[in-house]
Amino acid sequence: MSHNDGLSASLELLSERAGDVTDVVYARLFAAYPDLESLFVMDTDGGVRGSMLSQAFECLMDLAEGPGTLAETVIRSERVNHDTYDVPAGMFEAFFDIIRDVTKEAAGSDWSPLMEAAWSSVLENAARLAQPLPA
Repeated sequence: MSHNDGLSASLELLSERAGDVTDVVYARLFAAYPDLESLFVMDTDGGVRGSMLSQAFECLMDLAEGPGTLAETVIRSERVNHDTYDVPAGMFEAFFDIIRDVTKEAAGSDWSPLMEAAWSSVLENAARLAQPLPA
């Protein structure tokens, strides 16, 4: 089994057991980083949050496929875009960690070593890609 299998299996459990986790993910993000909530003041219908979470899931799945994926370009370019919103360094990693934590909680006792390994690998790659490029 590949990292993709472990990640996919965990996300299937998340979908089955928790459904749309947008509110849960952002509640945790804002609880941990209250200053970020003001960046979403114009997102009155939650569309931006939902879109960002959907893109994050797509990137995670893409990273599980291995190197040279579209997610690499997306994460790097979004890191630059988020700099214009004064999003502090480290927030991509925090966001992805929260998604993992919510997924792990939904999986409960079905969380497996394969899932843990897949998430560890994907989060490590995402963190590497989210670092600002040297000037």
